[in-house]
Amino acid sequence: MSNPHKPSTFPVPEVENLRRRIFRVVPGLAVAERLFDSVEGVVFCIKNPRGQYVAVNQAFVELLGLPGKAALLGRRARDLFPAGMAAGYEQQDDELFRTGREISDKLEMLIDRRGMPSWFLTQKIPVTAGDDSVIALASTSANLHLPAGGDPGLQELGGVIDTIRARYAEPLRIEELAARAGMTLVQLERRMKKVVRLSARQFLTRMRLHAAAAALRETDTPIIDIATDCGFYDQSTLSRQFRTATGFSPGEYRALCQAGGAMPV
Repeated sequence: MSNPHKPSTFPVPEVENLRRRIFRVVPGLAVAERLFDSVEGVVFCIKNPRGQYVAVNQAFVELLGLPGKAALLGRRARDLFPAGMAAGYEQQDDELFRTGREISDKLEMLIDRRGMPSWFLTQKIPVTAGDDSVIALASTSANLHLPAGGDPGLQELGGVIDTIRARYAEPLRIEELAARAGMTLVQLERRMKKVVRLSARQFLTRMRLHAAAAALRETDTPIIDIATDCGFYDQSTLSRQFRTATGFSPGEYRALCQAGGAMPV
């Protein structure tokens, strides 16, 4: 397989303008870039709304086998990865910029400098300005050190994870998800714990709790409605699981958020 990466550089003045524009609004991004330079096995980047890389870490450079960061900065995924993969990455980015919703635990492949695919677990979060507009995204992709051909069930596992992320509010049955993916329940749970360190049931509960926490922070929707909207059987189930996860009841968490004292779940 030929190397898909294109190491040509972007004009330096334009790259510096791209970086300066975002770092001026969110100075902490420059610190994050420096911190992730020392982290092995985790690819880090910041992109602007045009999909251009404005910050990357050394692990990203080494993954692609490029001569330095200058060969990455200012470029887009389509300049660095095979067309099919790049289209998927850019579709995720467009969704994040459009909705402002983070993308968590996305199981996907990246191509290394030898043209070989490996599995990574990706997180993408929006970076907002003072007016809450999304001005960039920050992304990390942790290398799972699982060769793409080494476990034929990983592609199907990615589908299960995506289904849970998209349909957590529905009455999903883990056994049915496993069967649709061509796995036994034991196989699904083993692969889930290997990749996301949670069982499928725990992962589903986490997605529901994240959605409930966001609704508590950002809306005045009654808690009983939040419970059903996020896939919980009833309000008492939400309250019990929310307190177990955070130490607060949903009402206490909402009150703390309104007072400016609670962190996102």
